[in-house]
Amino acid sequence: MQVTLIGMASGKIFLLEYSIHDLEKTLLNFLVEKEVTIASSCSGHGICKKCTIQKDWLTCEMTLKQFLERQADRTIYISYL
Repeated sequence: MQVTLIGMASGKIFLLEYSIHDLEKTLLNFLVEKEVTIASSCSGHGICKKCTIQKDWLTCEMTLKQFLERQADRTIYISYL
């Protein structure tokens, strides 16, 4: 299974594989493990609001499973990437 990540600034597209074991990880942790450069200066505590995707979702405040439930096409959009 995979999600697509699109860097809106660069136009780069990444395909990220995930397994059932990844579903309960925060989306922030999942992306960091996949070596995606994602802004976060508060270590995932939801304070800095830098880990934003889809314009207003914080990757530190949702699991990969929650993301997949909310985003039917399984595409992550990061504006600054």
